[in-house]
Amino acid sequence: MHRLTTGQAAKALRFSVDTVIRECDAGELRSEKTPGGHRRIFTHDLLAYAQRKGYTLDWTVLPVGSQQE
Repeated sequence: MHRLTTGQAAKALRFSVDTVIRECDAGELRSEKTPGGHRRIFTHDLLAYAQRKGYTLDWTVLPVGSQQE
């Protein structure tokens, strides 16, 4: 399973990082926090969020292999 940064998720969604953080804080986009307090989003959670909201992801900006989940 690939974990994405908020920046990577924002690029894939074509959102700002602040919007991704707000969606995570609101519980709309599932994320986990690292011991250092940074959010990480599993690719399958990003895909589920996008499908639920009707958004199209830009897979070209994500790390190689992310599309296989």
